[in-house]
Amino acid sequence: MPSDPTLYQKRLLVVDDHAVNVELLQDLLEDHGYQQVAGLTDPREVLAHCQAQAPDLLLLDIRMPHMDGYAVLEALQQAFAVEAPPTIVLTAQVDDDTRRRALAMGVRDFLTKPFDHEEVLARIHNALRDQSRYQWRRDQAATLERLVAQRTRELERLSCTDPVTNLPNRRGLTATLGEWQRDGMEAGVLFIVLEGIDAIMRYQGHRVTEAFLHELAHRLKDALPEQGVVGVWGSHELLLIQPRASTAELEQLAVRVLGELKRPLATSGVRLRVDGRIGVAGGVGLEPERLVHMAALAVPHAREVGAIQAYSPALEAGEQRRMQLRQALPQAFARGETSLHYQSKVALAAGHICGAEVLVRWSHPTLGMVSPAEFIPMAEASGDILALGAWVLESALATLSHWRRAGRVDEAFSLAVNVSAHQLCQPGFVAEVQEALARYDVPPAALEVEVTESAVMTDLEVATLQLQQLADLGVSIAIDDFGTGHSSLAYLRRMPVETIKIDRSFLTHLLEDAESHRLVESIVAMAHGLGCRVVAEGIEAPAQAVSLAAMGCEMGQGFWFARPQPAESFLPVLEAYR
Repeated sequence: MPSDPTLYQKRLLVVDDHAVNVELLQDLLEDHGYQQVAGLTDPREVLAHCQAQAPDLLLLDIRMPHMDGYAVLEALQQAFAVEAPPTIVLTAQVDDDTRRRALAMGVRDFLTKPFDHEEVLARIHNALRDQSRYQWRRDQAATLERLVAQRTRELERLSCTDPVTNLPNRRGLTATLGEWQRDGMEAGVLFIVLEGIDAIMRYQGHRVTEAFLHELAHRLKDALPEQGVVGVWGSHELLLIQPRASTAELEQLAVRVLGELKRPLATSGVRLRVDGRIGVAGGVGLEPERLVHMAALAVPHAREVGAIQAYSPALEAGEQRRMQLRQALPQAFARGETSLHYQSKVALAAGHICGAEVLVRWSHPTLGMVSPAEFIPMAEASGDILALGAWVLESALATLSHWRRAGRVDEAFSLAVNVSAHQLCQPGFVAEVQEALARYDVPPAALEVEVTESAVMTDLEVATLQLQQLADLGVSIAIDDFGTGHSSLAYLRRMPVETIKIDRSFLTHLLEDAESHRLVESIVAMAHGLGCRVVAEGIEAPAQAVSLAAMGCEMGQGFWFARPQPAESFLPVLEAYR
């Protein structure tokens, strides 16, 4: 008998071409309290019945005229896919072929004719109970997914807004510029460097300074022409963007803005004023970052040239540097300019290093250190990421093999290698990984492949297939920067993910914001519910590590533990944690 009274309310459908069997099961179930038991003797009516009102459990005979049970199951799967009702097969056939075929089609259980009443009741109860639990978990997952989506939207809004002025911040301004440029509008930028803020902060304090910046930014907003936007670019910098404006109009606007800056402003009972220097740039079809960069370079550094200056050809030096990097990138690792750094992954409960993430660095012979944020997008855009990624994998496994042979790391130590969307979609990628593991005698379990949500969604079917093949080899799969891309539980359930890495943005307000704390706690619980371990990125304070460990988060990495180090500097860090 069902222990949960709600199971009595579940809808059951009995399908058997012998009416006596249908009536027997209906009477048996109704006598024991089941209140919604329907019966059919014609299997051709099953699909229409389920489309009208899907049952919670289907009791289906296999051997029937017109349409056997296998055909019914195929029709239901085509119509409902994963939402097809759970099924118990009624059969007098007990041979292995029947059972294997039925199980392959998703059948939950079997009832053998002639029916044993106690067995019938027990198996139906178990099936309904399991289905009820499964549905409850699905509902919980859907609720959590909505919470994550809601919080992600709020984080997106907050990430585009300056908390002091409530005006657009750097990300918000860049997004608006991008929209104008995509619409083919000519866009102008005034890069405004404020002078005198440090003095106000030193003599009046942070509270008055923030109030002054709030009032000043809104004064400039009120003075803008239609469609103009002003926002905060940095602690001492404002950005004013204006569509459909010529260089002459932008320079006139800069004069007006400079006048507004110099006009005293009463804040908290004190009359305050600042001065400024303004760089002007404009154009059509330029990347927002490039346009802002042009305006920033135009900011005059000496008062001799005045407080306002427009972009000049001298700024092309910046673009020349970018071109130089693009040309140098394809052979950078062959020339020995690239190197690998290792950032520790720490087991939060035990406090020891259990692995490391592999990061690539580039030291250009004339330009010096080049940021990964600059050359990785270049490599992805040009396709050089394939050769670079292969070099990273080879070098990392060679280093790990050396450490293992020398006894510098234990058997459980693993390296995590980031894999781009381009690599993941290459047909020979899995074979490349397998051959490299064999070449350096590294067990697959010692390698973890990190992919971002965005990389997976580039081609979900191919990515899922490749990751499954890697998992079949024994390679661990991790989703990097979770929560910043397509945070869908649907694709996580489809892929062989063992580790979820919480993006550092979720930790920013972990300690002071209860909602952020609950969200991270929910992500940890969700990951554990999916059978995944959790790594928190960007830990920068011991209190964050303690809080995450209390949630059950297994691992963490960040500057609090160690900055990324080259191999020779990483090993002493590893020894220090032993």
